[in-house]
Amino acid sequence: MAIEGSNRLHHLRQSLALNQGQGFLVTHLPDIRWVSGFTGSNACLMVSPDRALLITDGRYTEQARLECGDLPVHIVSASLTDGIVQIATEWGLEQMCLQGQHVSWAEVSGLQTKLKRVVVEDGPDPLAHLRSVKDESELSAIKKALAMTEEVFEEILDVFEEGLTELDIAAEIDYRHRQKGASGAAFDTIVAFSENAALPHARPGSRSLRRGDIILMDFGGVVDGYHSDMTRTVVFGRSDKDFLEAYEAVRSALLKATERAAAGMTGEQLDGVARQVLTEHGYGSAFSHSLGHGVGLEIHESPSVSRRNVLPLPEGCIITIEPGVYLPGHFGVRIENMVQLQSGGCSTLNRLGTDLVRL
Repeated sequence: MAIEGSNRLHHLRQSLALNQGQGFLVTHLPDIRWVSGFTGSNACLMVSPDRALLITDGRYTEQARLECGDLPVHIVSASLTDGIVQIATEWGLEQMCLQGQHVSWAEVSGLQTKLKRVVVEDGPDPLAHLRSVKDESELSAIKKALAMTEEVFEEILDVFEEGLTELDIAAEIDYRHRQKGASGAAFDTIVAFSENAALPHARPGSRSLRRGDIILMDFGGVVDGYHSDMTRTVVFGRSDKDFLEAYEAVRSALLKATERAAAGMTGEQLDGVARQVLTEHGYGSAFSHSLGHGVGLEIHESPSVSRRNVLPLPEGCIITIEPGVYLPGHFGVRIENMVQLQSGGCSTLNRLGTDLVRL
């Protein structure tokens, strides 16, 4: 079940099941935003069985008051570490659990040195799972971001002409997202022509567009902190048989995975559905990455849709489905949609279809 914003701290406490004398320190900024609403760049959130407190610096005094509602805020004049030590001492903590994946060794060592009577250790962190299940406000923001991205895609198709570079197109995509109200690009926009598209994470460069080129575009925008992510591969002019066969294989893998996707299956299982289709078409070895990932306040977040994830995909999560085929020196094909998983299937959030677009 999705967790609405006002209940997030309550559900975090329930998941942590802290005893008296125990505290949990949230340092990952997207997690802090999800729990508290705070969007600044320097903060941590301390949680105990009966208290919670945001620690930040003086630059964010007013912002924290506006964004955090009734959550108490402690403003530090020195480092966050000093503020953590002060509050942990005042609360009489005996044990403090950290988000081990989101703190550095230097930060851990600093806390251990200053909190001599407090056990500082990595603890169970439920936030990735809690955040993976999207509530209605999160779903609405993601839908807005994706609708914007699809509008940009439809508009950008009229821009292509010979001589434009990958960088030209990427800049135009980013600009049009900003024009429509996005706070920024969801990630570094990928625009890759033909042989460059064989690199799954290609960076736009000075390669100029020529007739007969394959154009792979992977991009998104951010609305209210939430990301969209879409990939489309189009052809500029005539295309050969090899490309058409690869495109149809990728499209078939996307459609089959979407048909089978449902909450409760594992990431490994869903990845395997698309991988099997590509293998049957002769492209199994040309699919070099996982099928997808969760999307929300971060462009890549839990759950992973990969061969490494043997855990059930939760109901209400929003994931990408993005099979690809990459033939070095020739071209790459990737098609990507966003879906939300339910117990009996999934809902595709994209409005646009996946038929091949010829320019």
